[in-house]
Amino acid sequence: MTSKRAMLFVDAQNLEQTAKYHYDETHAIDYVELVDLVSEDYDLVRPYLFDSHTPGDDKSDFYEFLQRELGFRVVSRELKESGELPTEKGVDVALATELIAQGFNDSYDVAVVVSGDADYDRAIRYVQDQGKVVEAAMFEGAASGRLRDAVDDFYPLNEYDERLYRGD
Repeated sequence: MTSKRAMLFVDAQNLEQTAKYHYDETHAIDYVELVDLVSEDYDLVRPYLFDSHTPGDDKSDFYEFLQRELGFRVVSRELKESGELPTEKGVDVALATELIAQGFNDSYDVAVVVSGDADYDRAIRYVQDQGKVVEAAMFEGAASGRLRDAVDDFYPLNEYDERLYRGD
């Protein structure tokens, strides 16, 4: 039996902020384990990481590691000033666009979206209408009902704490 091809789409800010709440401020998500979890049942075509950063914030070592060691394509957008706090702009659109484009190009059979953000529901339903399976993974209680209703399957990351959490 042929294994299904999968692509991983990680909303890094959503994952990291939720992990801080779920674990603590000194958390670190083990991205090697995250990729391994997705790869267990599928042939992983490519993982994507969608992130944002403050001006001058140097995440280049982290991004280079993800690209070199794990084959990630990294898309990072600079946070924009909006009132007192910088805000993320363009990351959700970039993830949704890549999810749709890769589905349209038949690059995967299964998309795994690591996020709890309800904003992806329409993009998810679009690729499902194209015959693709879409799964989501996020910590229990951090995924919106709208996202959970949209996906074909949901994996609570809480069940993988021992593998995903790296204490500092």
